[in-house]
Amino acid sequence: MDEVFKALGDPTRLRIIEMLARRGETCVCRIVEELGANQPAVSHHMGKLKQAGLVRARRNGQWIYYSLDKDVLRGKVLAFLSEILSQADASADETGVPCSDRIR
Repeated sequence: MDEVFKALGDPTRLRIIEMLARRGETCVCRIVEELGANQPAVSHHMGKLKQAGLVRARRNGQWIYYSLDKDVLRGKVLAFLSEILSQADASADETGVPCSDRIR
């Protein structure tokens, strides 16, 4: 899970994730164009996202097309965040004081 959040901790990679969510499968050439970045920099970011399991790659001729791995996002990321929220809710229920009030 650390690798997922490290990958998502970079603003450029977050922009790529948002772009793929909006557009669906997208050619790397489009990602380069939209980001206004050079191809090696985009390839670096895509490698990190792929390594974290957040995107899939498909080659078609000379181009690589990327898409979100929605199964990983649903299975790992949402499950993790859901568990965190469940623990926070249980903690608030145990004390009778919402977590946000205890932090102040």
